[in-house]
Amino acid sequence: MNTETQLQTYHETRKKIAAYQLALNTLNWDASTVAPKAGADYRNQMGAILAGEYFSIITSETYMNLIEALSKNTELDDVTAREIHQIQEDIEKSRYIPKDLYIAFSQLTRDGETLWEKAKDAKDYGVFKEMLGRLVQTTQAVISTRHSTLSVYEQLLLDFEPGFPIQAYDEFFTLLREKLVPLIHQINALKLEEPTWLSAEVPIQVQREVVQRLAQLMDYNSQTGLISESAHPFSSGFSALDNRVTVKYHATAFTSSIFALIHEIGHATYNGQVDPKWDGHHVRNSMSYGMHESQSRFFENMLGRTAEFWMPLYPFMQANIPALKDVSLDAFMRGINHVQRSLIRIEADELTYPLHIMIRYEIEKGLFDGSLTVENLDEVWADKYEAYLGVRPQHASEGVLQDIHWSGAAFGYFPTYALGSAYAAQWMKAMRQEMDVELVLKEGRFKDVKAWLKEKIHQYGGLYSAQELLLSVTHEKFNPQYYVDYLSTKFKKMYHLD
Repeated sequence: MNTETQLQTYHETRKKIAAYQLALNTLNWDASTVAPKAGADYRNQMGAILAGEYFSIITSETYMNLIEALSKNTELDDVTAREIHQIQEDIEKSRYIPKDLYIAFSQLTRDGETLWEKAKDAKDYGVFKEMLGRLVQTTQAVISTRHSTLSVYEQLLLDFEPGFPIQAYDEFFTLLREKLVPLIHQINALKLEEPTWLSAEVPIQVQREVVQRLAQLMDYNSQTGLISESAHPFSSGFSALDNRVTVKYHATAFTSSIFALIHEIGHATYNGQVDPKWDGHHVRNSMSYGMHESQSRFFENMLGRTAEFWMPLYPFMQANIPALKDVSLDAFMRGINHVQRSLIRIEADELTYPLHIMIRYEIEKGLFDGSLTVENLDEVWADKYEAYLGVRPQHASEGVLQDIHWSGAAFGYFPTYALGSAYAAQWMKAMRQEMDVELVLKEGRFKDVKAWLKEKIHQYGGLYSAQELLLSVTHEKFNPQYYVDYLSTKFKKMYHLD
């Protein structure tokens, strides 16, 4: 088969694969947002069948032989060669999984999310405990089919962040623990109370209006985006012109929906600014999770927790939220950056956030090395929160059940949140060298921010690794010290600490 024929066959097959991915993505979006809960079992069964058909294509001898042949073809352009290399790596992760195990695992993750929602609503870990055990065991079975000498958890970490092994995570979290925990203790010793307006009751309809205005400020519009509601905020990318987000509204925690939106628009912007020519290609969605989280955390914290970001919108906020009427912008900033011992990760302040991730990282390592089991995991979780953050959950919904990730077997994902936050600090250093970021935000020119990110990062999709992009954009390898320095400088100044 000559190169032209190989590529023609490849492009026909990748379009079919993209069609299955679109169907599965749409089904998942629908299930998490507007679909009737009563129909979940049937949808999960049909989704598992679709996933099985998709699996049959990507593990077929015909497809694997084609990719193998293309990987040896020296006539390919650099982009196609990179894409083929990525696909070949993915094939090696899945080619030895029995199809019945793959289908069972796919349905288990769908059933897991459905049961997690029930357990979370009931505030009862017991409802989900057995399912969590099955998810861990089945994940181990799936990953163990690979021909790898690494532990299962090490492989999971590398799936989410290629090139960042468990030893690097251990060093990263050790640095954060050593440098940030003493600062957190200093701030906690001040015993400053959270402003009462943060828990003021704000009608959901008013929050929806604020969210819509915020989306406009961030150049996220209904032509290419959609804001929906779900049990846990998330973003879902379908193509360059279809990138959706969800939020969850809380009547007495209106900033929760605000920062959920900013975070998810970070993801959606990344997906939406990939060069449209890559729609239907593997590299369109092959960014690492740390890279993706670096964009959401960049939006949420590096931009969204600055006074300049809020200047164009704050008058509207004060006019529509009575609790903010007499709250100055400076006071608002102190409130949304308030450091406290918190239970909920997605509502945690920027400084204590990495501790939330460390807890999950330690638990995941324990679940996969056998030092922990799902039995009494809710108590293990509570003990760690009490030891690390000085707070203890009163029930499982604000403890072990608060996140959706484990219900979908996304073990190894959590560490990328902290890693992405550190990447974000490095992106900001580079952006400041080329742009007056504060002035751009103050003048509401968010398109300028998007344009810089598109040029430097977004347009390439997953063509380059996180480490390649860091070196290209910031001219140095990953340096977590920027993250530590950013947090230390910001919060020492905010709380007038030496």
